[in-house]
Amino acid sequence: MNRNLRVTVMRLLLASAVMSVGACAGNPLVIANQNNARIATLQRGMTPQQVIARIGPSSDSTIPNPFKTEMYPAGDDTFTLLFFYSQRTVADGNITDEELMPVVFKNGMLDGWGWSYWEGVAAQYSIRIRGR
Repeated sequence: MNRNLRVTVMRLLLASAVMSVGACAGNPLVIANQNNARIATLQRGMTPQQVIARIGPSSDSTIPNPFKTEMYPAGDDTFTLLFFYSQRTVADGNITDEELMPVVFKNGMLDGWGWSYWEGVAAQYSIRIRGR
């Protein structure tokens, strides 16, 4: 094999290896895409256990599913939020609220998801949430 062909083959092998590592299940973008696709299949009225089972575990222990949970009382109602990693805004290793998708439960039943949904509910019930 001549030298140019060997160099080309080596470059292709290296590029293939780099692409395979980047596409592994622990990649934050892969996790975000998987979570988003599964969140899109949710149905109102599901329980938190059903949602967690539908979305499934994360393949990366540093980005668990759900990433965090919050509870808010509002009169006779209780809102529970499960936050799932849904996008990468800055590749700095820190996960911010902007990179999470809130899944909102009212009194134990799935009511909706997404920041605009949650912010609307919070305004309606005078729930104070911190800014993103």
